[in-house]
Amino acid sequence: MKNWIWVGVGGGLGALARTALEQVGTYHHLPLNFFLINVLGSFFIGMIMALSAEWGVLANQWRLFWGVGVLGGFTTFSTFMLGVHTLWQDTKGLAVLYLTGTLIAGLAAAFGGLVVIREVARMAASRTQLEETEDEG
Repeated sequence: MKNWIWVGVGGGLGALARTALEQVGTYHHLPLNFFLINVLGSFFIGMIMALSAEWGVLANQWRLFWGVGVLGGFTTFSTFMLGVHTLWQDTKGLAVLYLTGTLIAGLAAAFGGLVVIREVARMAASRTQLEETEDEG
């Protein structure tokens, strides 16, 4: 039952953050607000997965809170699909560009989040190793 609470509270906070970023609006019928929300969400989910799965520094309840709750409430797949449909009605080429652009940017952002955490962990490990070497010398 506790896991449901973590996800529910996180989801509410994520939805509030999404609502704030929705104010960015559109540009020439392109829903840039949802593009930004989904790419940011992808970047952060990459970070969450690296912290929990690869490094084990994020406890399960925090993975649920941040990954499933906050980012689940923050990202907007259904709204993204509605945007694609709306664009399709007006300009099919722009709809395809938005669809593929969001998918590519989302994948790149998720990979970028993983890389950031891996690099921070590598730097921290190097610093720890250097400090241990200095202590021994």
